[in-house]
Amino acid sequence: MRTKAGMTQSVFASYMGVSIKTVEAWEGGRTHPTGPVFRLLDILSKNEEMEYIVAK
Repeated sequence: MRTKAGMTQSVFASYMGVSIKTVEAWEGGRTHPTGPVFRLLDILSKNEEMEYIVAK
């Protein structure tokens, strides 16, 4: 989703309110998003229009 939105890990981490290391861990499969971040990502992944809004 991050790359589809054209975001760097740094920008995505800032947008989600987490560290770059956290994004790296998610993308590497070492950990998974939980709580509100998981819910937001779930909503965004199901709605392409919202992905467009995030990218802008």
